[in-house]
Amino acid sequence: MESQYRYIGFVGCYTKEGQADPFEGSHGGVPHNRSKIGTGVLAIGVDDSGKLSFLNEGKPIVKADELQNPSYLCILERNESGSSSSRPASLRDGGLCIVSELDNGTFQSFAVSRDGMNINAKSVGEALDTGGSYPCHIIDANVGDMGCIIVCNYGEDEGVLSMFGTGPNDTYLKQVGISFGTGSKVDLSRQQTSHAHSASITPPLFPSSMMDLCCADLGSDAIVQYSLSTTNSGPGGDQLSLQCVEKARLAAPPGSGPRSLMFNPVFKDIAIVSLEMTAQVWLIRRNKEGSLEGAGDPVSVMPADWPDESAKEMMKFNKGRWASDAIWSPDGKFVYAATRLHNSISVFQLKSNTDGGLELVERISTEGLTPRCLCMSECGKFILVAHQHSHDISSFQRNESNGSLSFTAKLEVPNAACVKLVRPDKIG
Repeated sequence: MESQYRYIGFVGCYTKEGQADPFEGSHGGVPHNRSKIGTGVLAIGVDDSGKLSFLNEGKPIVKADELQNPSYLCILERNESGSSSSRPASLRDGGLCIVSELDNGTFQSFAVSRDGMNINAKSVGEALDTGGSYPCHIIDANVGDMGCIIVCNYGEDEGVLSMFGTGPNDTYLKQVGISFGTGSKVDLSRQQTSHAHSASITPPLFPSSMMDLCCADLGSDAIVQYSLSTTNSGPGGDQLSLQCVEKARLAAPPGSGPRSLMFNPVFKDIAIVSLEMTAQVWLIRRNKEGSLEGAGDPVSVMPADWPDESAKEMMKFNKGRWASDAIWSPDGKFVYAATRLHNSISVFQLKSNTDGGLELVERISTEGLTPRCLCMSECGKFILVAHQHSHDISSFQRNESNGSLSFTAKLEVPNAACVKLVRPDKIG
C-alpha cells in the first residue's frame, strides 16, 4: 500500500436522511437526491496525483449499525517519538475517534490495522456519552502527560464542550463538561441558544507557552478561549486531572455564526475563522497578553452578485449564504474557504503575517453540492472536498507557488460529511 498510495483517507458521513441542514424545517431542506444515504466510515487511497480509490472494496470499515451518523472523526497518528504513549494502549499504533451525531451524542474509539488493501477498525471500549446533543467536531491533543479527546456538541438546547482524558481500563474518561448557555439571538431561527461547532488548540509561540483551547460558538457569535492544564489528584497524587478555565472571549460580528477555526501552521499567532451565516472568513490574532482579537474586517467568500438571476431559489436559504470550512496551506501563505449553496472554494493569499489582510486569488467550483469539509494533504499538493448533497469526494491539485487549484478526480460517497488524510506509515 505504501508504494501505491501517498495517503489513506477516512470519510465520515450521515447515515440518516435530512441531517445537518438548518433549512430542513423551514424550507424543506436544500434540494438534493434523498435516495442516497451513507453506509458508515469508508477508507480511500490517494495517489501522488490526487486520484482517489476505494480501499476495502468500498465497504465501510465502521458500519452504520455500529455507529449511526459518524459525521466527523479525528485520526490518532502513530508517533515514534513516544508522545502517543499518553493514549490508551490499544490506540498507540494509530486509530480513529468518531462522533455519532445524534440527539444523544456519543463518540467511539477504534484501533486501526492494515492488511494489504484492507483497513480494519476495531472498537476500543464502549461508546462514550459526549454530554450533549449532536456532536459535530472532535480533535485529540496532549495536555501535559494526558492524552485528551475534545468534542464539540452543537446542541439542540445549548452547545456543550466536553473533554476526555486517558483513564483506567485502556479507555478514555470524561474530565470536563462546559455548557455554553443561551445564544446571541441576533438570528432567532438559529441563535436562540449556543452551538459549539469546532475547537482548536493554540500552537505554542515559545517552549514555555501555556496551552489554550479555542472554541467557535455559532449560536453566541463568539470565540471562547480556555487555558488547559493538568494537576495531580487521587489518594496518592498519582492520577492526572484535567483543568479547563475560561480565559477570554472574542465577540464575532453579530449574526455571523463562527463555524470553524484554524491557526496558521507557520505564523502561529494568527488564525482563520469561517463565519457560516454571513459567508465570510475572518482573520484573528493573539495579542501580547495571549488573548484573541480581530485582525481586520471579515472578507466575503461569495461574489458580490450572488445569488444572481439563475439562482433566485437560493435566496430563501439565508439569502444564499452558508459558508462551511476554512483551512490554511502548510506554508501558511494561503487560505482555502468553502461555501455551500454557491458550492465554491475561495482561495486567498495572506498579505502579511503582521498587518493581516487577505487577497483573493481565485474562486472556483467545488465540482459538487454542499461542500462541508476541506482537507489539505500534509505535503500541500492537493485538497479533498467532502460534498454532503452530491454524495462524493472531489480532489484538487494545488499550485504551491500561487495557491490555485485544478480539479483532478471524484469518488462517490453518499452523504459525505468529512474527510481526513494520514500517511500510511503513521497508522496501523
